[in-house]
Amino acid sequence: MIIAAVLALAACSRTPEEKPAEPKGEQKDGKITVSAEVQTRFGFATAKPQRIAPVRLIEATAAIAPDPARVAHIAPIAKGRIERVYVQVGDSVDQSAPLFEYDNIELGEAIGDYRSELAELRKDLALMEHHREMWERAQLLFEKEAIARKEVHVRETDYLVEKAAVENRYAKIARVKEKLFRFGMTEEQIDALATSPERSFRREASYTVVRAPISGVIIKRDGAPGEVVGPEKELLAIADLSSVWTLVDIYEKDLAHVRRGASVEISLEAYPGEAFRGTISYVSDLLDPDTRTAKARVVIPNPQRKLKLGMFATVRLRAQGTDKTAMVAAIPLSAIQQIDGEPSVFVKLDGVTFVRRQVKLGFTSGDLVEITEGLRGDEELVTTGSFSLKSEFLKEQISQGQGG
Repeated sequence: MIIAAVLALAACSRTPEEKPAEPKGEQKDGKITVSAEVQTRFGFATAKPQRIAPVRLIEATAAIAPDPARVAHIAPIAKGRIERVYVQVGDSVDQSAPLFEYDNIELGEAIGDYRSELAELRKDLALMEHHREMWERAQLLFEKEAIARKEVHVRETDYLVEKAAVENRYAKIARVKEKLFRFGMTEEQIDALATSPERSFRREASYTVVRAPISGVIIKRDGAPGEVVGPEKELLAIADLSSVWTLVDIYEKDLAHVRRGASVEISLEAYPGEAFRGTISYVSDLLDPDTRTAKARVVIPNPQRKLKLGMFATVRLRAQGTDKTAMVAAIPLSAIQQIDGEPSVFVKLDGVTFVRRQVKLGFTSGDLVEITEGLRGDEELVTTGSFSLKSEFLKEQISQGQGG
């Protein structure tokens, strides 16, 4: 398609007498001629520079931090003594992996309470059965007129009282059993307390293994074997680092240009030449009185875990200026062509004549790019068709060089 366009453009510069092998266009001082017919055939389009608010570059320091929603803080559920710890800071763990084991004092007490309630239940069941038999016997005697109705009612009441005691005992057992579940015991382990009484008195019965609630990296470890700890003491912290926060210090003077959703580019000394990209998800409403900065948050995917907690970073943010008196010229990106390593545009001089103009580019904003040097007023620039003009321009350069 491009070759056809170049050939068609070349044809527009020939006279009938010219031979096909000879140069087909006239190029003087970077000018090139293209007939109106060929321009229409290839859909040439032009546009004048627009005036836009300038894009400014904000550069700020930042630090890599964990996402608090992806950090699990681990503490014992009850008071106890640490027996062993299985992990160190920096270790990677999977969900449900063992973290530490401790002698759970409350678990030991709960096991004793559970066994005690089971023993009381057996006694209550025996009493209830005894009073049920006494009541049934009283009914038979009453039918034979051997006892008064009042005696039957007394024995019925005794039975109902014992029946209520049994129901109350079941409720107490359920409450203790729920506590055992919270301490990490399984249904099978709890059942073993009732079916195998000798096993329930093992020294290790009250030991609790605390497991990882999430997969991640150990970022904190406290406590050592033999230490007595409780729910108020955090022993471990696990961070899921598949996504991290970049906390950016935005100076007060730049806050007006920083918005949620703005794209940023992040660079780190550890990875020279590599850029990490994200968008601002939050800008703090609080200003640090000492540094006169506000925190902005950027969420960065980190599947390869290149970003380490505590790393320092440089964040670059392109923000649209707010000074309407300092407007700059901007043109569509489609108008820019690289010629001899220099950004260039083709300016339309008249209906069929175009001239190459070298320009200096500024920041890009959407599909527009700022022009800092090279344009004069409201010149018309070729947008659609600029690549074809570039091809013909280079072809004419080569032809002129060979002819010379």
